[in-house]
Amino acid sequence: MEVKLEVRYADLDTLGHVNNAVYLTYFEQARVHLLNEYYRKTRGDFDFVIAHAEVDYLHPIFMEEITVRVWVSRIGNTSFTLSYEIYNQKGILCAKGHTVQVVYDARKGTKKAIPDDFREYLKRYLRKE
Repeated sequence: MEVKLEVRYADLDTLGHVNNAVYLTYFEQARVHLLNEYYRKTRGDFDFVIAHAEVDYLHPIFMEEITVRVWVSRIGNTSFTLSYEIYNQKGILCAKGHTVQVVYDARKGTKKAIPDDFREYLKRYLRKE
């Protein structure tokens, strides 16, 4: 799945390129886009936490439109991994990374198995790297 985003002035640091921490926000925006259909279907009755986030910075991003690609790269018993790539307007790969999400029972404070219907949803976006 691809998501087009506009870099905001607030995303920039004093050198005029996107601040390193903002890349995780771009990942988040793509993640929300990917999971939005499932959330609407379940009316938000589903929780997970981010257990790990990793970013490789390859090329600076400036004030421009970017494309964030997101896909499911692994589905486990209680967690799933999303992978990301960020491209600038010229099609240059600027960053890549991963987040690991753990399905979470907020009432019990523990992880739990990925629900079957969500597992099927994730499989639609599964792509091996």
